[in-house]
Amino acid sequence: MNIYKQLILAMAMLGTVITAIAAPEVSLHSSMSAKTFFVGEEFQFEILVSPADRVDIEEVESTDDLAIQFVKKEVVKGDAFSTVALRYRMMPMSAGMVAIPPISVEVGDQVLSTDEEMFIQVKQAQTYPGLEIVREIPDRDFYVGEPFMVDYTWRSPLPLNGFRAVKLNLPLFYDPAFKIRNPFDWIDGDDKAAIGLPVANTRLIGRYNLLNEAERNVHSVSFAKIVIPVKTGEFEWSPSTLLISYVAPPAARNRNARWRTNYPSYFNNNFFAEADGDEYQKYFAASSSQTVRVLPLPDAGKPHDFAGVVGSCKVTVTATPTVLQAGDPITLTIVVDDYAFPEVLDFPDLSSQPAFTRQFAIPPRQSSGRIVGKRKTYIRTLRPLAQDATSIPAVRIPYFDPQTKSYAVAESAPIPITVKAAEVVTAFDADMTGVGPLKNRLAKNPEGIRANATSLSAIRPAAFSPGAWLLLCLFLPPAAFLVFYFATAQRRLMQNDPVRARSMRAMARFSKRLRALEQAAPKLQPEQGIGRLDDIVRSYFAEKLNLVRHAHTFEELELQLGDRVSLDAIREIYGRCEAQAYRADSPTPDLSTMIAQARQAVQTINAALS
Repeated sequence: MNIYKQLILAMAMLGTVITAIAAPEVSLHSSMSAKTFFVGEEFQFEILVSPADRVDIEEVESTDDLAIQFVKKEVVKGDAFSTVALRYRMMPMSAGMVAIPPISVEVGDQVLSTDEEMFIQVKQAQTYPGLEIVREIPDRDFYVGEPFMVDYTWRSPLPLNGFRAVKLNLPLFYDPAFKIRNPFDWIDGDDKAAIGLPVANTRLIGRYNLLNEAERNVHSVSFAKIVIPVKTGEFEWSPSTLLISYVAPPAARNRNARWRTNYPSYFNNNFFAEADGDEYQKYFAASSSQTVRVLPLPDAGKPHDFAGVVGSCKVTVTATPTVLQAGDPITLTIVVDDYAFPEVLDFPDLSSQPAFTRQFAIPPRQSSGRIVGKRKTYIRTLRPLAQDATSIPAVRIPYFDPQTKSYAVAESAPIPITVKAAEVVTAFDADMTGVGPLKNRLAKNPEGIRANATSLSAIRPAAFSPGAWLLLCLFLPPAAFLVFYFATAQRRLMQNDPVRARSMRAMARFSKRLRALEQAAPKLQPEQGIGRLDDIVRSYFAEKLNLVRHAHTFEELELQLGDRVSLDAIREIYGRCEAQAYRADSPTPDLSTMIAQARQAVQTINAALS
């Protein structure tokens, strides 16, 4: 008996050991791209927790020396176990040895933390007299939902073609308490004064201007954003920062006379990269910090249909035609005028207003509106449901006026209409429902009108035997499920993992776009063809690798793919396309050769990635 007990005990201990081996201990690792940075230079801090399917994180507060922003949490599935990746965006704000505060995570019952003594060395970039970035906002309090303009200006006494890298950081872009929108009429991207800047993993379009102040040239790049508060409270806006790498162009290379704005390709260079024979200077500029106070909207006097419009406006409506038959369309032209920011104005949904839905059918898809100056024009279509519709109700836009601190309503006048009975039999007459006094009401008929049968035998259904009915009942449900499952596979993938869905169809979209370019090539100017090819190739990599289409650089591709596949052909394509866009004296390559080269290179890379 003792031998059996010892055997059972040994087997239990062996099972414990096997379980411990099969379930490795949870561990935490942290990493960053380097340990030496400049003030204002942004970097990514990553934490890997493995094995784990889920972790709970704590909110990490920024310090006076280090700004910290949580970016994303991602679960990476492996063959044996999963790993959770946590990514933070950090930016040092002062020079010296800066500590990264410990970050704790919870995995089940365990609490893991990064090293308490983790430091980075931060260098102070130089300041240059007259080099500055200025952020301007109206000097007053705002209400939640009230749009206002934020103006940025980068001023530089140094010529812009000497900047080899630009790191522009706008903390407002990451603040969830505010929405950011682009002004509609700020500047056209094709304007000769338009210049692109890399910011917030994308680019923005600014206005370039050359000023003469105190007998010296000052280069100015300005841009503006519309900001909409979505939360109430008092917010401290961190300084906007500008970190640049500069080398003074020799007189022989000074190209100011023919320097083009657009999107200078050298702004995309690896930051602070060294080049043979060039000595770089690092300059830093920062705006002042600012406090923004956002007030809540009052409850007193709020209209029942208030939809969040803040700012006064006017509305006028015209209708065509006003005499029509039942079921015919009426085109409404709705003009909202005198609103300060028509870019952010969302027109109230007429289909949710009983005054309209009782007597009119309203299509679900409507135009988004056309802006001219401070006027926004919407086109809406209505169909009267019955002959007793005698007028189009007033269109209401309730709003809160920050100037008077009170609510008001912009309202159009009702428009009389005359609805006659239909004179011919139409689909409107064919769809008759209900038993009320109204004869004809609009209703959807998804089947349409069926064709007439040529004989009585054609409309007699064939009789099914009992066995056929049994087979139909057995096989129809699973067949219908399989058809539904495969038909919605792409849609489910797009909902659950849109990044993977775009990556899977990237090659098919690339091939389709390239074929279209080949067909249109004889009709295109060489510059247009090269520009479209550049867009097609960049779109493929943006979808395949989850990059921003026109903001990623070849260096980013090299970081992600350099160890897995040769990128020499892509380097040549990117270089030729950029040279064509940014150098006036660049020879135009043969489009057919470039298309063939792009197809071969992308097919090779796609096969390697797959």
